[in-house]
Amino acid sequence: MWLQGCSGCHISLLDTGDAIAEVANAANVVYTPISDERKVPKADIVLVEGAVANEENEELLTLVRKNADTVVALGTCACHGGIGGLRNLHRLDQVMTRAFLETPSTADGVVPDEGVPQLNDSVRSVREVIDVDFALPGCPPPADSIARLLAGALEGSLPELPTHNLCEECSRLRQDMLLPQRGFICDEVRAVFELDEVDPELCFLEQGVLCMGPTTQEGCGAKCPTGNMPCRGCMGPTPKAREQGCKLIDSIASILPAGAIMYLEDVVGTGYRFSLPVSICPKPTEKKEGKR
Repeated sequence: MWLQGCSGCHISLLDTGDAIAEVANAANVVYTPISDERKVPKADIVLVEGAVANEENEELLTLVRKNADTVVALGTCACHGGIGGLRNLHRLDQVMTRAFLETPSTADGVVPDEGVPQLNDSVRSVREVIDVDFALPGCPPPADSIARLLAGALEGSLPELPTHNLCEECSRLRQDMLLPQRGFICDEVRAVFELDEVDPELCFLEQGVLCMGPTTQEGCGAKCPTGNMPCRGCMGPTPKAREQGCKLIDSIASILPAGAIMYLEDVVGTGYRFSLPVSICPKPTEKKEGKR
């Protein structure tokens, strides 16, 4: 099932290679986003990609939960709301005006009022709308994680997800962070492009580069840090730290001057890039009778 997403999770599903062939030999695929099937059939397991952003999404999810024995939230959009959830920072009327009237490429734009599903006031994760039996985050989830999920489903069981943060599987060296100190390890928060050189073996935080590793669930193999780029948080928060942005401040308070983060161009988009809909951040309401 494909809701409000970019289809990246489906691409990752196809990247599982032989696992797809094994599933095809052992199970019947009864519904896909690209099939001609109009009704949601009964199924043993349904993979749901994307967040819940409109009325149609909610209707489909209700049918999925009714007709599926096992529902899997596949990908960070389904699990936590994803990048599309950042529209929760704005009222729905602001979103519609920007999308259909104010974009630079728009000429004589009209806000649609019929013929398309009505957008909800805010974006929600799948888990906020229906009960989910298993959640596999990632933007997109690693192909090998999906392969393990499918293999487990064929055997009648689902794999256990890791519960630690990304630092647990990151191989970068942490030195000063482990020593009691009176001051910060670095006196400012830097972006990667602001450094003349990035040490490929040293922890990003010890170089003053903001990394979401301490507040992000492991399971991706630390691919970004291995490629010499800091974690952006796409696996979403760890199970015990639902508030990803606030946990970031808490995690680096003794490492970097947290106040310096306020000078970043997009503070919320950094800490809540993938998880705003499941945070406690207030959501704008519709403007009614001159009030908000």
